[in-house]
Parts: sequence; structure tokens; C-alpha cells
Amino acid sequence: MVIAAAAAAIVVILLAAGVATTSVFSGSDGDGGRNGRGAAASPASTTLAPTTSSVAPTTATDVPSATTTPTAPAPIDVDRRYAVGTYRVTYVDPSRTTSANGSFQGSSNRTLDTTYWFPALADGGDPDRAHGPYPVVLFVHGYDQTADFYAPLLERWASAGYVVIGPTFPILSGIPGGASHVDYNKLFGDATFVINQTLSAGAGTPIAGLADGSRIAAAGHSDGEMVSFTLGFAQCCREPRIRSVITMAGDLSNASVDPLRNTGMPILHIMETNDEYDPYQHSIDWDRDNLTAPRWMLTLLNASHVPPYTQPGNAYFELVSVATIDFLDGTLKGHPDRLDRLASDVTDHPDLANLER
Repeated sequence: MVIAAAAAAIVVILLAAGVATTSVFSGSDGDGGRNGRGAAASPASTTLAPTTSSVAPTTATDVPSATTTPTAPAPIDVDRRYAVGTYRVTYVDPSRTTSANGSFQGSSNRTLDTTYWFPALADGGDPDRAHGPYPVVLFVHGYDQTADFYAPLLERWASAGYVVIGPTFPILSGIPGGASHVDYNKLFGDATFVINQTLSAGAGTPIAGLADGSRIAAAGHSDGEMVSFTLGFAQCCREPRIRSVITMAGDLSNASVDPLRNTGMPILHIMETNDEYDPYQHSIDWDRDNLTAPRWMLTLLNASHVPPYTQPGNAYFELVSVATIDFLDGTLKGHPDRLDRLASDVTDHPDLANLER
């Protein structure tokens, strides 16, 4: 496979039925883009140039109103650490539209530029297939950002043995026409569409056969946490293949959904006491009243909205990296002892954080 620092994306046009959703966003979105947006972080590893291949069309199914999670898969390795490769691809869904937005006149399809981070044989190299397939984390970026902004954290997850999917969600990302919420209720269908394409990736692509469809988590930051939360807990829009949810930096009440309760769906919600956009006390009070076990509510003391998720070397970032991997290992890899270790991650740093269950 050819390695290139700047590879042209392959456009995969696939049919998908639209997912029926309702608009669920309200209130301030509170993303880091409103805090003075810096340059998007670039992946540390080089990008594998995708080879041209034919991918059979798949159909996104309507999300059923399942209320329980499936039986946990058998335990798999949690100790190995991997080099990280990346792969960029453009998916086009001609069955759903993109709304007019700013200078953008609208489109009859939806385009999702998508970056994958995956376990590799060497940094920027071919995927490590010998130890796969790997659990999957679908990551939803915040307002006026892309997944690349969070690359340092997503690379940590891939190094721990996860295939991380980072779509650029139309309009929420600012592309096309500037960031807005005009298509917010279409993001859940985007998530299902991209999961489908990941699991049906054709031979010759780095991700072909690399993702374990029985072990999928949804994670998101700020506006993205609203999407990941809705995918896991909203009657309207639940994606039934998701087994656990990570929500970071926001007030879950902004999703404006009455969450499904007592489903067995694990959730880790990370909040900051100095969040510039979402008052902490309201966020934690809402969680206490509305989230049911298994739940982990991680509070970062004196932290703000963005650095704990984007800045390696920052003490909060290092704690978030370790805690999220322990949560994923405990909920996707079949090692519940890692959830106990998550608690010790926090108690070992009482100056940085506290944890409620």
C-alpha cells in the first residue's frame, strides 16, 4: 500500500435510507469553536493513500426503539499498545439532502469526509490485522470543528486497540456555508450511514474487515456529546449497535430528550467546573436526576471546555485519555475490572477530578 503525506480521498457513493428523527437540540451549543478557534490538530502519523475499490451499496436501517443492550462479548486483549495509521475517505449519501446554509445553496446528497485512526504495524503504516478485528469508537466533533482537532485523543484510543471513526459532519463542522444547527436532526442518520460504510468497507481499503460491529461506542465533545448521547439514549434516534457512550464537555439537558432509563447502556459523562459555556452545577444536577446506572460522572476540577480533550501533556488531558480507555476496555472489550481502575485513575488525582456513580 502506498504511503503519502497528503492523499486524495476516494469518493464512495452509497445508497442509504434516511433515519426518521426529531429535532432535539436546544440551548447554547457551547463548543470550543466559540472560545477562539485555533488551527486544527494534524495527525501525528502519515495518511495511507486509499486504493480505488468498488464497495457494494448498503442500506441504513431505521433505528428501532430497543431498550436493552445486548449481552457483553467475550473478553479481548487490553494490554497491547499499537502504532497508529490513518485513512481518509469521502462518503456520499445520495438518499438524504443537505440544507441550504449561508452561502451554500443546498444539495440533494450528504457528503461526509471521514478520517479513520486504527491500530497499525508502524506509525502511518498498514493496519495490524493479526490482532483484529477491533472495537469501534464513532467520534462526533463539536461546533465549527472537525475530528482532526481532537486527533491527539483519538490517536490514544487507536493505540489502545480501537478503530476510531471521525466523520466531518455537514454544516455542524462549518462545511459547507459556515457552522450552524440547520441540519442537526440529520446527524443521527449520518452516524448510522458511516457505521454501515465502515462495516461494509471493500477489499483493498485499510479498514476492510478491521472493525468489530459487535463492539461499538459513540463518543462526542460539546455539540458532539449531544449527538452521541442521543444515539445511545433517545427513543427517537437510538442506534442499536452502540454498546456504550462517552459524552464530554457539556450539559446533557441541551439534547432536549427524555433519556431512556435502566437499559444497561453504560455512560461516562465528563464535565469541567470552569466550563465557559455550560454551568457545571446544572450539568451535574441533571445527570444525578436523569442518568441511571451504569453511569460514571467524572468532574474535572477547575478545568475548562477544550484543553482536556485536545492538549497532550495537559494534566487533565492525560487523565481523560486514561479514564476513557479504561471505560472503553470495560464496556467494549469485556473487562469490567477496568471500570474499577477508572475509579482509581480519579482517586489517584484528587486535585484534578472526582467521580460519582
